[in-house]
Amino acid sequence: MTENELIVLLCGIGTFLIRWLPMRRQARVREAAAADGVAQRLLRGIGPAAIAALLAVSFWPMVAQHPDIWRVLAVLLSLGVILVLKRCFGGIAGPTLAGAAVYGLLYLCLPVAEAVL
Repeated sequence: MTENELIVLLCGIGTFLIRWLPMRRQARVREAAAADGVAQRLLRGIGPAAIAALLAVSFWPMVAQHPDIWRVLAVLLSLGVILVLKRCFGGIAGPTLAGAAVYGLLYLCLPVAEAVL
């Protein structure tokens, strides 16, 4: 095994452990806190709150660096898609993926929209 292969293998193991160990710990905490309804609601709210914060931090430079109406519109429409799909179908992964797809499609259309107007 070459040094590069070893580095890739160790990085893969490290990435796996970074993702797996918190989930394993969370399962234990969830079992311990199953009787506490308030703690369960707070834990369920962490995921969507973290994704909303990530989206806000990710979209802010796109809008702040180039403040044109098309970029702002693309961001608002993609966030709207996330909100509507989350309320209609639940879950968080599907609506987030759909919102990212909508933003990507709108971003591809931005040069066309700017050339027309």
